[in-house]
Amino acid sequence: MLRKTQLYDYHRAHAKLTEFAGYDMPLWYTTTSEEHMAVRNASGIFDVSHMARFEVTGGQSTEFLEGLVPTAVQSQQQGKAFYTLLLNDHGGIIDDLIIVRLQSDRYMVVVNAANAQADKKHMLDHAPSGLQLVDRTEETAMIAVQGPAAQSSLQPLTDLDLSQLKRFRSAETKVLGEDAIVSRTGYTGEDGFEVILYNATMENPGGALKTWGKLALSSTPCGLGARDSLRLEAGLPLHGSDIDQNTDPYQADLSWVITAEKGGYIGEGALSTYKEHGPTFIRRGLVMDSGIPRHGFEVVDESGPIGEVTSGTFSPLLRKGVALCKVKRERSAYGTEVGVLVRDSRQRAAITKPPFYAESLYGWKRQKGN
Repeated sequence: MLRKTQLYDYHRAHAKLTEFAGYDMPLWYTTTSEEHMAVRNASGIFDVSHMARFEVTGGQSTEFLEGLVPTAVQSQQQGKAFYTLLLNDHGGIIDDLIIVRLQSDRYMVVVNAANAQADKKHMLDHAPSGLQLVDRTEETAMIAVQGPAAQSSLQPLTDLDLSQLKRFRSAETKVLGEDAIVSRTGYTGEDGFEVILYNATMENPGGALKTWGKLALSSTPCGLGARDSLRLEAGLPLHGSDIDQNTDPYQADLSWVITAEKGGYIGEGALSTYKEHGPTFIRRGLVMDSGIPRHGFEVVDESGPIGEVTSGTFSPLLRKGVALCKVKRERSAYGTEVGVLVRDSRQRAAITKPPFYAESLYGWKRQKGN
């Protein structure tokens, strides 16, 4: 039986549902393209309650997390949210995640739904005595508000001055009277917020449903289809497709999460070797002249195969096919012309640095007035 989120009753009444990571989730409410463009041009809301939320507390919590991720944890200020990676002993990516430092010794760790149980086991296997790791997923809901109008949509629901909350910063506050964590983060490339609502269970989802309903008056409800096309336009990787346990941060083009000179974390030894030799294949973006790239499509040049598409889609904004791929490092320079085999027909494409849109017009870096 598929699991449900606290907002399931709304989705069942308004959306086309699909299975994702063991959950019954909205695929779309209207169309993927319409929802996609609503986020690029105004504001959209997403139910991301399926993502797992682990609260880590105790005097050893910082030291514990330092040993799990390659990013320096101690240097993160209270109220900071940061993107990082869980690694295995070989430096492969178990998951990518967001850690929010709520207090000096209290953290909220947000992980991908498909990896939740494996991540939890990995964390508990390395937890010292006295550390508290509490799974808050079933007692909280999580809503993402994304787009250039996200702030104006969310602001009436909270006394927190959102204009003072910088990107990748978080604050504990109230939303419609319910305890909440608001973070200026997201998975679309746009400005926006992710709201964790406490006291929201399947048995008593009232606060979550009320918050979603209020947001839906000014923001477009969006499903998984738009979430995927938006993250692909922004060039953000999906674990299980673009990165996995056989992919190290250098292959994933995510080595920027590794804090220089930091040691003592799982996978450190393997990463030092990978850094010295460099990756054979590396993650890159590509834009096609025509055709739609899909997972597993071969990337080629005059010499033959040089890689493959790891995830791809049609960009509602560019009106072209866009993808993330892994290609041989020597053929990975931006601007390199390649081919993608679409049903055995070679289609022209170019290795392109994401995001694929003009950042002066779209995304969180857009210039004011656009």
